[in-house]
Amino acid sequence: MPDFQFQKRLVARKVRISDILQADFARDDSSAGFIKVGGLNVSRVSMLGAVVHKSGGAYAGAVIDDGTGKIALRAFENIGVFSKADVGDFVLVIGKIRSFSDEKYVMPEIIRKIDAAWMNVRKLELKDMHVAGENAKAVAHDAEEAPANDEVYSLIKSLDNGDGVSVDDVIKSSKDKSAEFIINKLLESGDIFEIKPGRLKVLE
Repeated sequence: MPDFQFQKRLVARKVRISDILQADFARDDSSAGFIKVGGLNVSRVSMLGAVVHKSGGAYAGAVIDDGTGKIALRAFENIGVFSKADVGDFVLVIGKIRSFSDEKYVMPEIIRKIDAAWMNVRKLELKDMHVAGENAKAVAHDAEEAPANDEVYSLIKSLDNGDGVSVDDVIKSSKDKSAEFIINKLLESGDIFEIKPGRLKVLE
C-alpha cells in the first residue's frame, strides 16, 4: 500500500499584533517560520483588527490595526482573500507569519468581516498574556491619568457620527493640552482604534 503521510494542520493561536511585532522570528525544519508567544512556537495566528490600508495589483495586500500595532497582510497567490474587506472594516484574519528583510508580515488564509464588538471580546481573552511586564510605578501613573483619558475617550465617542472622528477635531475640542498624548495612549491600550488614517473610533 502507498505510504501516505498526513500533516496535521497547525493551530491558529490568538495573538495581538504587538505580540508578533515584538517577538523574534525564527525558522526550523518543521515550519517556514515562527515566533514564541507565551512559551509556544507560533507560526499560524488568529488576529482581529481594523483595515487601515488596502492595495491591489499582482501582489495584493492590506494593513490592519488592533490598537496595539499595525501589521501588513500580503498574498502572492490567494489574492481573492482581500475581496470582501475594505478600509474601515473590522476583520478576523487567520494566516501564517512570515518575514522578509527583517519585517514580519502575515500571509492570510482567511479574512472575514466581523462586528466591532468582537474586538472587545478578543481583548478580554488575551488580557492575562500582557500583565507580566507592568510594574507598580506604571500602574500608579496610569491611575493618575485616568480622568484625562476618560475625558478624551468620551469626547471621541460623542463626536463620532458613525464614520469615526478626526484626530484634529478631538484635539481642538479637548480642554486637555495633552490630548494628542492621551490619544496615543488610548490607541496603545486598544480602547480606541484608527479605522482610517487620522480617524478614530471607540469600540463598544
